Amino acid sequence: MKEPRLVLFDGNALVHRAFHALPPLTVSKTGEMVGAVYGFALMLLKVINELKPTHCAIAFDMKAPTFRHQLFDQYKAQRPPTPDGLVRQLGRVRELVAAFRIPIFELEGFEADDVLGTLSQQASQQGIDAVIVTGDADTMQLVSPKVKVLYPKPRGSFSDTTLYDESAVSQKYGVTPEHIADLKGLKGDPSDNIPGIPGVGEKTAVKLIQQFGTIEEIYAHLSEVSPPKLQALLRQNEAIAHQSKELATIVTEVPLTLHLNDCQTGRYDRQQATELFRELEFFSLLPKLPEIQADAGALEASPQAGIMPQVEPAYHTITTTPAFDGLLNRLKDAKSFAFDLETTSLDAMSAKLVGISVSLAPAEAYYIPVGHVGWGEVEQLPLKQVVSGLKPLLEDASLPKLSHNGKYDMTVLAEYGVTVNNLAFDTMVAAYLLGEKSLGLKALAFGRLGIEMTTISALIGTGAKQRSMSEVAIKEAADYAGADADITGRLAELLQPELHQQGLWQLFSEVEMPLVPVLVGMEKNGVALNTGLLQQMAHRLGEQLLKLEAEVYNSVGHRFNVNSPQQLSSVLFEELNLPTTRKTKGGYSTSASVLEELRGVHPIIELILDYRQLAKLKSTYIDALPALVNPKTGRVHTSFNQTRTATGRLSSSKPNLQNIPVRGEMAREIRQAFVAPPDSFLLAGDYSQIDLRVLAHLSQDPGLLSAFRQDEDIHATTAAQLFNVATSQVTPDMRRLAKTVNFGVIYGMSDYGLEQATEL
Repeated sequence: MKEPRLVLFDGNALVHRAFHALPPLTVSKTGEMVGAVYGFALMLLKVINELKPTHCAIAFDMKAPTFRHQLFDQYKAQRPPTPDGLVRQLGRVRELVAAFRIPIFELEGFEADDVLGTLSQQASQQGIDAVIVTGDADTMQLVSPKVKVLYPKPRGSFSDTTLYDESAVSQKYGVTPEHIADLKGLKGDPSDNIPGIPGVGEKTAVKLIQQFGTIEEIYAHLSEVSPPKLQALLRQNEAIAHQSKELATIVTEVPLTLHLNDCQTGRYDRQQATELFRELEFFSLLPKLPEIQADAGALEASPQAGIMPQVEPAYHTITTTPAFDGLLNRLKDAKSFAFDLETTSLDAMSAKLVGISVSLAPAEAYYIPVGHVGWGEVEQLPLKQVVSGLKPLLEDASLPKLSHNGKYDMTVLAEYGVTVNNLAFDTMVAAYLLGEKSLGLKALAFGRLGIEMTTISALIGTGAKQRSMSEVAIKEAADYAGADADITGRLAELLQPELHQQGLWQLFSEVEMPLVPVLVGMEKNGVALNTGLLQQMAHRLGEQLLKLEAEVYNSVGHRFNVNSPQQLSSVLFEELNLPTTRKTKGGYSTSASVLEELRGVHPIIELILDYRQLAKLKSTYIDALPALVNPKTGRVHTSFNQTRTATGRLSSSKPNLQNIPVRGEMAREIRQAFVAPPDSFLLAGDYSQIDLRVLAHLSQDPGLLSAFRQDEDIHATTAAQLFNVATSQVTPDMRRLAKTVNFGVIYGMSDYGLEQATEL
């Protein structure tokens, strides 16, 4: 039988810490701030999943003053009022706690710490181990043989924690848990405005406690305290010391009763929690919900979703020719159908087909396995038969097809000689235009339909234990793939009216969807690369880097690891005593901005900057690009991302062809490695500042309109204004900074971001 364990959550402390530790987060549809709620939910799930408690409870502070305010009217007086953005989130936290059926304990006149102290002591008396989860270090005094404290690490992420037992508390503070209040009584606690004894710091307080014990024992042996100056200081402030200790001491006799039966974790309401996560758009936390017992392809629908009727899905596996022929006949007569591929890789150019799923109606889907291995007991149709059978339908321009991230599926099918025509609706593109933050099919199903789908990681695993989809049992894959096609069809039915309602249908149907096959062709064509030139550059840069290393070593008189920030920091700021700036966990910062500020102070700085620039060019481009060449085509095939940028522009990844360096001789040489085939040439085309022309039209700004009407270089014109020079005197660097300002302003770059980007 599982040993009972009680977890006690410090509600206010965790929410406050989450609010200040995590970036702002809002619900896309309503703009409601939920960052602190998300942080609290993240910690709650982490604790439940890792500690697996049998019982849980939570304590909250109340607005009314506590007995400590009556004892000392300046208690916590220095603290600013709770931000409105945080206050509004506390109600949501309580909703979350209610969904998890965690009882709330609170009482006027007492703080949450006192409630936690009382509950943990009552748990100990009942023979139950307790763990207090908090962001308040005051609770360390509650640690005992049966009570531990789970506390965030100082420099870790919000959910990166340390579990403190008696030994850990003693190691951290130099005193045992029962003397934490004595420690605060002597040295004070600025966070709570507890005064302590003026002039007594932490080291002195620890030494006194280690020598005598409690504050009461210190004053009982005051004549033994040395030096005399410290003895006099203690004598003058005896009343303050006792009062400060009383303020710091957590009460463990609050008139509350812990009923363990009310705290059992088995009362957790998963459906209510799921619905709340859906409303708050906490899609990434869904897989962390405990006790998920759904089958691989099962869909769990919330009755509160209210978007379309939920029916039991019927997903079928097609493994015989008669069944396949029957499906083809149904597809021929369909008005449209959704399809989805299961493959062996995320790289569309190298992925192998494992199976194809199609859906003609909600909750109905068919999976055709073609590439599963190790499942010989289940019949599979030959790949050629399936591809040739579906090819006329997929290529039929009069038959609309629906997909999610159709560009990927179209690229994979193109490798099998199938050109998909009339991809009429891509749910990922539609969701992007409608402003959804999470564009994955599972997140959209959860957020828009109230349907919880199996994640790919639940099917194939993660990390070292991850397997290929081809190794998944056909029955499991059929349920999973059938759900993908089914949900794609349902989302298309839901999102299409919204595009019309928001005036986005023309943009979607006439610009975004016709762009998909264009991008497929661009990705499939790829770009040729002169790998021989890059190899020569790699050899040459390798020699230059060795030379620079030698010069760095000569400048300090010994060797060290130039690529180690810690060793470099030691050399620069401890050995050479260069001016220090920002301090990090490993020493003083050696970031590019720090080194730029030190230019001219010592010859090693220029050498390090030159070394880093060459090393980055070599590792990021010269060494990396040849490894990305597809062995089958001899070309580099980037991914053009249609739904990634907030500005609506395309982005490029794996590799990012939009980020190939341009400034400097070495950068220009890297660009020369991108070549055209024999008897062909590369053609570059660009809209002339289209963004700013649209801005001029929309804003009717006289300066912008005048510049474009007179066919001026708008970036040079802006630079002339920024630097107060004539347009003819604008340098390339000035123009570059002006360009950054122009685009940064229109696309909402922050003041800090603009400062960093322009280095002004």
